[in-house]
Amino acid sequence: MEFISRHRLGLFVWITIGVIALVLWEARGALPVFGIAIALAFLLDPPVTALNRRFGVPRLAGILLVYVVVVVAVVGLGYLLIPPLFDQVKRFLEELPSLASQFIAWEQAIVDWLTGLPLPEPIRTALDTVIKSGQQAVIGMLEAIVGPLLSVVARTASFVVGLVVVPVWLAYVLKDRERMPTGILGLLPLGWRPDGRNTMNITAGVIGRWIRGQLLLGAVIFAATLIGLLVLAAIGFKEFADFAILLALVAGILELVPIIGPIISAIPAVLIGASISPAAAVAAIALYTVIQQLENHLIVPKVMGDAVDLHPAVVIFALIVGASLFGLWGAILAAPVVSLLRDMYRYVFQRLEGGSPDYALAAVHGSRGALGAGAPATAQGPPPVPPGSAPPPEAEAA
Repeated sequence: MEFISRHRLGLFVWITIGVIALVLWEARGALPVFGIAIALAFLLDPPVTALNRRFGVPRLAGILLVYVVVVVAVVGLGYLLIPPLFDQVKRFLEELPSLASQFIAWEQAIVDWLTGLPLPEPIRTALDTVIKSGQQAVIGMLEAIVGPLLSVVARTASFVVGLVVVPVWLAYVLKDRERMPTGILGLLPLGWRPDGRNTMNITAGVIGRWIRGQLLLGAVIFAATLIGLLVLAAIGFKEFADFAILLALVAGILELVPIIGPIISAIPAVLIGASISPAAAVAAIALYTVIQQLENHLIVPKVMGDAVDLHPAVVIFALIVGASLFGLWGAILAAPVVSLLRDMYRYVFQRLEGGSPDYALAAVHGSRGALGAGAPATAQGPPPVPPGSAPPPEAEAA
């Protein structure tokens, strides 16, 4: 009873957070719409804020101006892309049975060639086991990734209805974006507010960088794939031009799924190439390989390095765990969630060592190679050092 009496305020807050989390979990079916709205908020807030701070445009007027620009851009792109996209989807569905038959014929030819090799019986038995395991693994991967993706597409009609509320809700969020953190912090005990503010700072930083990075990566992959397929069509494989927009859109969307997404996006292009000729299939494989190599070595380090800052081995492990626990959304959100948990671990570690909230936040930014970038400035100079530890070199330099 004494413990409850001493910590009643903290217990009340944690119980309230638990109840809210439980309600959100039970209502999780309705949350994807607001997830998209939050993503749009991270994308649209920078131009709205820039118009307000640099040109004195009121936030509401800035929101309306940004809405107009977005609507004009979407309508323009839709006018250019939607009619040919629908036509390509129709043609692809019509040719899908023949493409699948061609793929099965290729697979059977490879299996026949392997079984025809003069190998000792133990090696042949092991090879048959590997082939069967590989086939089952490919089927399982496609079911785990493509199945949920098709399910999402099938529910798009009802999902679009929910998007009607997004512009209104988003306008309120953007209009009061600078006041909302203060209102949320006002619900916490006074001593918790610095940590609450820093938690929101870290969370918003990771999620915002990841969303903007993914959008840029998807756009780059879409453009590169579209241009590459049109080049293949120009050099003799003209059938690729019939599905260029569809294949590029698939590649851009599946860029959301790390590691595995680009591999899956190449499958339709390879199937179409196989229906043309072996050379066309090899050309499709080469195109997607070149695009991914350029992305991995030139674009991802620049765009996503600051967003999640995770080793590829960690990303693959997080992807597998996230997909096994939460399916497609777990695979998509694995990298930013792990990055956020890592930064929060660093922050809590510094706080438990005795560092102040400002010092812990600066340590998180410093560990990402950007100490002070986003950390709160203080009139006393660099953040205070926890007892028994020397200030980091970055802090001394600051």
